[in-house]
Amino acid sequence: MGDIRAEVTDRIIALMEQDGGVPPWRKSWSSGGLQWNASSGSYYKGINQQILLMTGHSDGRWLTYKQAEGMGVQVRKGERGTHIVKMVEVSRRQAAQEADAGGEVLAEDGTKALVMRSYTVFNACQIDGLAPLPERECNVSCADAVEQIVFGLQNTGLKVNFGQGFQPCYIPRTDEVRCPPVSEFETLEDFHATVLHECAGHGSQAMKRLAMMTIDPPRFGSAEYARLELVAELVSAQLGAELGLPMGPSLIQSHASYLTSWLQVLKGDKNEIFRAAANAQKICDYVNKLAVEAQPFVVRSVADDLNSEAQTAPVTEFRIALS
Repeated sequence: MGDIRAEVTDRIIALMEQDGGVPPWRKSWSSGGLQWNASSGSYYKGINQQILLMTGHSDGRWLTYKQAEGMGVQVRKGERGTHIVKMVEVSRRQAAQEADAGGEVLAEDGTKALVMRSYTVFNACQIDGLAPLPERECNVSCADAVEQIVFGLQNTGLKVNFGQGFQPCYIPRTDEVRCPPVSEFETLEDFHATVLHECAGHGSQAMKRLAMMTIDPPRFGSAEYARLELVAELVSAQLGAELGLPMGPSLIQSHASYLTSWLQVLKGDKNEIFRAAANAQKICDYVNKLAVEAQPFVVRSVADDLNSEAQTAPVTEFRIALS
């Protein structure tokens, strides 16, 4: 029987140990987009998104060998693909065949079994005949997108406060994000990435939202603290890839301090990176939905402001911080 989870975890651990404190999934932030299947048009989810981000390719398109053939294009001879995973439900009788073929049986119940299969995809840069990647067109700036995500979270009650001397953090007991103003960051991108990390990565984990953390945060340096930070990091990396937002100096310094604890939790449990990636995907889907549902930033009337001061005050505060 294969042990696909261990293989994936070992690969990630090896990359983390050789990259000098920069997590491997941060490699392709410059592509300005998530990784997606060029045949189906679907974005990869969870652990597969993270695996493909680690390759560092600037083109986010991927195909299996058969999909390439079906599209009339050709994987170049000698190219090595990237292994990603898929979970499928099969009969218990078929599970034994799957295991013999290298699959991993995750669970069995009655007449059914859950199996993890590994399969190979190739990046567009490894395939002849694919049209060049179209230039990304987007009429929403990175700042506007970050604002909209934060505004969506504020609509759920999250408080976002900026102040001189603040250390970036999320406080579960008061459901509050604190962050220095943009003037205290080296770059605007660093500020945006930090805000996403705290608001989306941590604020979404609150009990009143996705219930991934309790109101009393775990002790700093504990394994549970490392797990929560790992999820938040995967969230900010995935959102950063989506928005074309690089990781700034503040987060690079933060990663260096967390790397050892992340390695410990990953080495202790081959399921950890899969759980973290699944939770990160859940958060990304959640905050993107909130952002879409939130009203766009438009000029509000004085009456609206007076009638909903509690709601509009944090928005005003956030917009001032961006300027």
